[in-house]
Amino acid sequence: MSLYLRSFVDDWRTVYNPIEYVLEETDGTKLAYKGFRYLVDVYDGATLLGRLKIPLDPNNYGRADVHGVCESYLTSNIGTIGSTTAFTDNAESWKTFKFKFGEEYFNGTAWVTDAGMNYIAHGVEDNTEEEVIIFNGSLPNYRGTTVNFYDWQTANYYQNYTVNAVGRKWLSNAPLGGFNAQYFANEDTTKVELTDEGWLYFLYDDASNVADRIKVTRYTGGAIPITSDVDIMMVGTVTGKHLRIPSAPASLNTVQASTVTASYNAYSISLYNGVTQVSESRRFNIASDCRYETRRIEFLNSLGGFDFFNFTKISRRNEKIERKFFKMNQDNLDTTDGSIDYSISDREKVQYYTISRPSMKLTSDWVSVDIYNYLLEMMSSPEVYLHEVNNVTGAMQRIPVKSLVGNWEQKLSTADSVFNLEVTIDFGMDNIRQRW
Repeated sequence: MSLYLRSFVDDWRTVYNPIEYVLEETDGTKLAYKGFRYLVDVYDGATLLGRLKIPLDPNNYGRADVHGVCESYLTSNIGTIGSTTAFTDNAESWKTFKFKFGEEYFNGTAWVTDAGMNYIAHGVEDNTEEEVIIFNGSLPNYRGTTVNFYDWQTANYYQNYTVNAVGRKWLSNAPLGGFNAQYFANEDTTKVELTDEGWLYFLYDDASNVADRIKVTRYTGGAIPITSDVDIMMVGTVTGKHLRIPSAPASLNTVQASTVTASYNAYSISLYNGVTQVSESRRFNIASDCRYETRRIEFLNSLGGFDFFNFTKISRRNEKIERKFFKMNQDNLDTTDGSIDYSISDREKVQYYTISRPSMKLTSDWVSVDIYNYLLEMMSSPEVYLHEVNNVTGAMQRIPVKSLVGNWEQKLSTADSVFNLEVTIDFGMDNIRQRW
């Protein structure tokens, strides 16, 4: 056997980052053939999705990046408003891909294609394929304390998201928040209202990362907070690798009535397997009604889940109006005597095209340094929605946002105090008026 896989990827990989394999053929006879190149076949189960043909580099290696093929088969999953399902597979956000390797060359008589060859890798011979779970993440190369692509790959950081223990991370870079007796909820605790919809996303393996329930711990304030727990059970078996669970009050209460009510000041959410906690605890502070209408933003984060943020200060709608005119000849000639009847009421220019484009300016409440810095993910997100109540049905709905524009600058806890964030959302919609 002379085909080696010199470099390979981890068991879980983000699709919008490089997914690279390095091949080496050590048989000099093959390498000397005209047109020698490596083959990398990308499979979904038994279905061949695509083939990459990789030429030799000067050192006889073949370096193949397969993420371009894989990302064509992944998208994102947002939570279904009104869903009664506790654990939901985000089926379009992940896929298990298989990669097989081979060679192609002209042996002097005919082209030889040898696909799906056995190869040496992982310290053993007779490997036939590489299998990787790939999901719709896009890790930055560098962004302060946020997990980056290099750490994920070189330090097996993905295990922090798949370990079946109290340290399992959610697919979110939002601060976890915390509670204490004096302030009850600290400045990094996510604020929610009872009408909010929302979900938490995580990686899952039903064979080794088992969870069978969501534990919601409710807190009633006071010098010594009173707690009570409620479990929301998984129904049946969920075999997906990228899941979501309800996390905001309205979504929790739809799955299991009265989970979070006005009787409580705060709550936390964790995954459990029986009596064992198998995830970090994410904490939420239940905010009272605000003076202004709350504007809730949902956005795709870099880890492939959706996060949420409430703008609770004054918001203002705007519409940018574009008009076009033509000049018309006045119909002021009296055909009976040939006189011209000039009048100030005659219309000389007519507006024949009118279109307006709505936007909205939002202002947040005072936020902490950590929350403000994390919101860079919202500012750079390619998929953003505004949650808004439908005026006709009274139901919550999503309004797609074309872009979210604002000025962001890192804040430092040692130099800056609390502050708010102002952004303008462009809905990317055209409102067209009657034409003349």
